[in-house]
Amino acid sequence: MAQPVFNLPDKAYQFWRAYSLNGIDYNLEHLQSSRHEFSHPTRNEKYTLYFTFSHHTFTRTPTNEELDEAELYYPFPPEDLRLFDFERYELSKHLPEIVATLPEQFCYHGGYSRYCSCKIKQADEVEVTYQVVYRVWKERGKIRFHIESAYPLSGGLSKVKKVNFWVICHNLLRDKKMPKPAR
Repeated sequence: MAQPVFNLPDKAYQFWRAYSLNGIDYNLEHLQSSRHEFSHPTRNEKYTLYFTFSHHTFTRTPTNEELDEAELYYPFPPEDLRLFDFERYELSKHLPEIVATLPEQFCYHGGYSRYCSCKIKQADEVEVTYQVVYRVWKERGKIRFHIESAYPLSGGLSKVKKVNFWVICHNLLRDKKMPKPAR
């Protein structure tokens, strides 16, 4: 078993085991937890952010017709059984780059005190509206970003309120209130 990248006070998964189906291994090393430092472009502020990823970035809820397809389930606790999703898996390969370039990404309110970023170009240059949902908090002096889910949006993005990435970091570091969505 791999060693955790950093010491976290909670039980966050810092790495995911590969998924195997029909003799093919789908490697999930790209979803290993990571730490990134970001420097504000105009202020003398540096932020160290700790990122973890949920299995919802490469799995989905089964449809009623798929409930008995045991071989497609990603092995995880029974209270959150989900199917390995090949499209989400392929898109999840973009997450390390999205996380590393979060200050340049379009960031908006995702509801329920969550933030999102989206729009990626795949290798074939096709643009996908990719909703990356993350929760942020500060715990024991560490700024945490947990990617709770990531999936393609059909029909594109509706009207959303942009949130400044630097405001999120600044407020977390100084224990200020987080930006709220427009009512």
